Amino acid sequence: MTQSAKTTTANLPLWKKILFSLILMIGFPLAAILAIEGAGYAIMHFKYGVPGKTYGLWSYDAELGAIHSTNAYNSNSETNNHGFRNKEDVFEPKPPNSIRVIAYGGSTTFCFNLETDQAWPIRLQEELRKYAGPKSQVLNAGAIVWSIGQELARAKRDLPRLKPDVVIIYSGLNEEANAGHLAREGIDLKQAVDSGKHGLFATNLDQSRWLKRNSMIVRYLEYLNLFAPPPNPAPVPEYPIVPEIRENFDRTLREFIELIRRNNAKPLYVIMGGIHEIGQNRLLLRYSREGAVVAREMGVPVLDSMDLVNSYKGNKADLFSPTGAHWSALGAELLAKFIDEQALKAMVKPN
Repeated sequence: MTQSAKTTTANLPLWKKILFSLILMIGFPLAAILAIEGAGYAIMHFKYGVPGKTYGLWSYDAELGAIHSTNAYNSNSETNNHGFRNKEDVFEPKPPNSIRVIAYGGSTTFCFNLETDQAWPIRLQEELRKYAGPKSQVLNAGAIVWSIGQELARAKRDLPRLKPDVVIIYSGLNEEANAGHLAREGIDLKQAVDSGKHGLFATNLDQSRWLKRNSMIVRYLEYLNLFAPPPNPAPVPEYPIVPEIRENFDRTLREFIELIRRNNAKPLYVIMGGIHEIGQNRLLLRYSREGAVVAREMGVPVLDSMDLVNSYKGNKADLFSPTGAHWSALGAELLAKFIDEQALKAMVKPN
């Protein structure tokens, strides 16, 4: 600052001095932050932008905390006009002689580690169109960290409006995490289940944070994972399944199946596959397998994707990402063919 500027500042009234100091302390840093945010959005737009779509997959939702935005994109994903992870919009009205399938689940259905068109629901669509026509669709309703409660809540919106022919449930991995999130919200899952409630889900997930949804800087810093502990691929001890978590899952699954049938669709339950020796998979995948008992009791076709894994002649790790639960590009392709050949084709083809 020059001598004349110092003299001028010294002669200012106190309130102007305070205002000037605030501008220096707050205004310039804020301007720098906004400039970085703007540059980040510009880079994303020029590198990954999709005409007619906006950056950022999540939007605020009063019931769910956050839900996939319509017509959105990020560095490896797109959503369509209904917020499904599909590049192609939902055909409306549903074309004659076409088949509509919706696949619900968490990140293992969303397939966050893969490009949009590599996810197994889209690979399943490729198989379906070979015999059901080019207007048949498989809509990817998977969402990261969602439990079956969130999936049911979304399905209550989707099914009456979209009237699918088949609904696939590929769920269970996030039930333990959901119980933990509920506890942090002050909800005792055991107490709730004992009182007759079910379908409970947390709304304090990562994507529910305003900064995570809207700040490029926050997303980038968390993407770098600077403060996260190193991954531990070692298996964890065999813990007993948690009764109230299983009960919440099973009751919610029953309601889900009933909802599907009330909307004149056919449910298909797929038991989750994975490499059980990695991390907590042996425990977390059990809720999906337990749910198959409920599905079978209700007369729902059940596929066990571990049959696919166990029949694979190569290295089982080829089928999954390092988590051991999220399908690789190869695994997603094989799972799609497995679901189509073992169940879907028979469910939608005329007798």
